Amino acid sequence: MGLLDRLVVGSASWMPRFVIGRVAARYVAGDSLEDGLALAKHLNTQGFAGTLDVLGEEVRAPEATLRFRDAYLETLDGIANSGADCNVSLKLTALGLRIDPELCWDNLAAILDRAREFDNFVRFDMEDSSITQATLEMCHRAREYYPRCGTVLQASLRRTLEDARGLAGAESNVRICKGAYVEPEAIAFQEFQEVRDSFMAVARQLLEQGSYACFATHDLWLIEGCEALVAELGVAPDRYEFQALSGVPVEATLDQLLASGHRVRYYIPFGSEWYAYSLRRMRENPAIWRHTLRAMFSRSRHRRR
Repeated sequence: MGLLDRLVVGSASWMPRFVIGRVAARYVAGDSLEDGLALAKHLNTQGFAGTLDVLGEEVRAPEATLRFRDAYLETLDGIANSGADCNVSLKLTALGLRIDPELCWDNLAAILDRAREFDNFVRFDMEDSSITQATLEMCHRAREYYPRCGTVLQASLRRTLEDARGLAGAESNVRICKGAYVEPEAIAFQEFQEVRDSFMAVARQLLEQGSYACFATHDLWLIEGCEALVAELGVAPDRYEFQALSGVPVEATLDQLLASGHRVRYYIPFGSEWYAYSLRRMRENPAIWRHTLRAMFSRSRHRRR
């Protein structure tokens, strides 16, 4: 991390709220479900699928988890009513995973029941390493209850290749990303290329074992590598997809992926907790401030409506 990046990260919480709002304006659809659905539908018209994420995590009060449960029930209803090509992504800590796994399961089961009504898919986002195992265990339990769900693996963690093997099967649906959390060397790769190499090894493992693989990255080297990998293995286009965070400036690459016949899905966060989310994004990825400066003068053309 360069000196300027460190200064930005260190001062982020002191920045005026309107400055952080510029970060949110690039990456967050808006405060409401209507904002999220509108962006998803707009992206659909350009050929992209979507996944909606209600902002919020690390909930500590049991009653607060019910608010997130209900928000996801409403989101699944909204997707069905709008006809959007879209699913949902959620963080299990918002449903109470750190409070009580059974509380989390009760909330999650209600969401899975609603998803079953609409034959929609639910993704469990991966958080920091302290709950990796708990998240995977909840995923295994959920897949037995409703198969149209899956989780995320982080290439930065040394355990991930073995975790991928544990998620084998034709009904397994796994997003692979680099991982944004700062983790100790004992459990995580520290070098840039090590994480890249891990990503490609996990991607190969998922495809070779028959899992539906989701390549969630903005790294052009990895995108090209995954394109070459699916060609090498002869994987059908309906057995994988590329994913990108809404607002990241890789539109030309995503357009090329679509033109080449690949499925591409945008990750679309929305909700009132945009401020905390944007601060976290800046801490995880200090270079984000450069994209934010660009956003003050232009808007992602995929987002223009």
